Amino acid sequence: MFLSCMALSCIVMAAVLALVVCHPTADMVCIIAKTSVSRIKRIKEEYFQMSPDIDFDRDHDTPIQGLTSILTHLGNLQVRLKVYPAHYLRQLQLDLEVMITYLESLAVSLRCSLPKPMTILHKHDTTFPITSSYLCLLELQSYMERFCLNLDKLHYLTEPFL
Repeated sequence: MFLSCMALSCIVMAAVLALVVCHPTADMVCIIAKTSVSRIKRIKEEYFQMSPDIDFDRDHDTPIQGLTSILTHLGNLQVRLKVYPAHYLRQLQLDLEVMITYLESLAVSLRCSLPKPMTILHKHDTTFPITSSYLCLLELQSYMERFCLNLDKLHYLTEPFL
């Protein structure tokens, strides 16, 4: 019994060490982005019953540029997503946090400057938190989908790509 507990703890320690030591790759970031898109679709279906006739004027997508601007935009979305503390958003918030951490690690390895943390919230984000969360989910979904399509250009620091 003691031996099996010891073996199990060794396996757990090895797994934790592997996670700490591993260098994030573009594939890892893409997996998180695709998982996030799936979670967003599920959250929208289960918790936001919006009429398809409602137009949220989503014609202006934030362009995907270099790594610093990606981190800045994802950080802004992360702050906005935390306005409405719903239990069903928690896993998505954690996924976004991990993705940002991976991208920050990649930026450091490329000697890219890290953006300053953003805490900008508009009044409508706090006045209408449910609507704001839904709009943030729409924006995050669109951004993650476009991000995955342009993952091969992730190593650019300042060159814009759409």
